[in-house]
Amino acid sequence: MTRTLVCVIAIVAAGAAPVIAQDSVAPAQGLDVTRRVEWAAGRIVMEVTRALDPSTPSLVRAKADAETDLEQQFPGTLARALGPLTVDSSHTLSGYFASDPGLYARLNDIALHAQRTDLFLTGDFTSLVARYAIPFFGEQGIGSPLYPSKATPIRRRLGDVTTRAYTGVLIFARGILPSAGTSRMVAARPALFPRIWDEQMNLVLDKDMCTPESLARWGMVGYSQAVDDPAADLRVGNVPLRLAARGVFGDNDTDIVISMDGARQLLALPENITLLQTGRIVIVYDSLESR
Repeated sequence: MTRTLVCVIAIVAAGAAPVIAQDSVAPAQGLDVTRRVEWAAGRIVMEVTRALDPSTPSLVRAKADAETDLEQQFPGTLARALGPLTVDSSHTLSGYFASDPGLYARLNDIALHAQRTDLFLTGDFTSLVARYAIPFFGEQGIGSPLYPSKATPIRRRLGDVTTRAYTGVLIFARGILPSAGTSRMVAARPALFPRIWDEQMNLVLDKDMCTPESLARWGMVGYSQAVDDPAADLRVGNVPLRLAARGVFGDNDTDIVISMDGARQLLALPENITLLQTGRIVIVYDSLESR
């Protein structure tokens, strides 16, 4: 199987230690699969292990057979690995697979272009291990089948508000926050496409309001755990609007609620609306451990 290199957009400086969630995947025939979600780097990393057939007399032949089996099973393996990924406030990727057969078919194309970063035998020569890096975004990214064909316009909100043209939006969503519409207090969780609401539950931003080009470039938002992360400047610039999340919303606790004043500051000027449309947003989380 020919594999082409897919560019992975990382929004955290090289060398920063990412916080990741790693877990096992429902087993495929003869395969052992683990995967970790690297939200800050914008990718899922998978490790697939296939035992060699001990009855094959040639190690070279046994390795080649195991590699062929890995590649043949890879589309189904990838689907199982991606299924639990949180897409938005109410969906995982497996939910989208179930409701849209076309999306599942699109996954085969993503599998064909997956970046295999390593292929090696275990130290005892009994198994073959393949590692893959699957980007969230880009033309062959996990989220690419969900991009809108064009951005839905964002309406300006006129009113008495003090604002200016900013270079980006930095939202602090650390700590335990109120869950809108419930009595729960929870921590915000990352997702591919977290919506942003104001305190009156007026929608400020969702993925359909973002340009397809910006979604392909680096997604809807960036993810960080550091309040003073210098890498955030790459996305939000030197003069971002800094907002504290007022709460979270949705079944998956992924949508962010901001103040009414913050929403007005963003929606009063065309320049700031453009920031939203082009994904110049970083959300600072307590933890990036999520499925």
